[in-house]
Amino acid sequence: MSGANNISTLVTIVYGLILTHLFASMHRLIRNRRRVRRHWLPLLVAWYMLVIVLKNWWGVVFSGEESLWTSGWIFFFYGHLLMLLYLGAAAALPDEVPAGGLDMREYYLEHRRHFWGFLAGVNTTLLVFALLRPAISGQPPNWMAALSNTVMAVVAISLAWIGRIRYHVVVVLLLVVLVVLEMIQTF
Repeated sequence: MSGANNISTLVTIVYGLILTHLFASMHRLIRNRRRVRRHWLPLLVAWYMLVIVLKNWWGVVFSGEESLWTSGWIFFFYGHLLMLLYLGAAAALPDEVPAGGLDMREYYLEHRRHFWGFLAGVNTTLLVFALLRPAISGQPPNWMAALSNTVMAVVAISLAWIGRIRYHVVVVLLLVVLVVLEMIQTF
């Protein structure tokens, strides 16, 4: 097995851990549903996180670029990306449902800074990756990736700091529409 295959295997395992955490959190909510006051926005945000994780994993595994892993710097940045994706997935849904119950709307508003802060970190890492990868690999810069990650980082920061639920509803719905359109175009 080549070094690139070993790295792809490690990356796939970490993506599996990210998905496992997200699924386990959803399972705990379902199992304790009588003590959970549901709200659709945090569930949509968790679905959005699922799509982001799957989209990123798909891009790595099916990019067909074994040369991607020839630089330790790229692996270094990608390791940070995986950590931020894991922490974002962990912040998307609660780890437990207290005996006194859980209000999902309150949970979302209380933890929005963690979740959206980690996603801002994901986009900032992807921005650095888009800007440094050409210097490392000799490929031309992907200015569209740099621009989209800059915009997404700014949007995520705004969601982390602005606590108005209506703002979150509008922006999250827009993000979901954009990611669905991107999926339709990609697949």
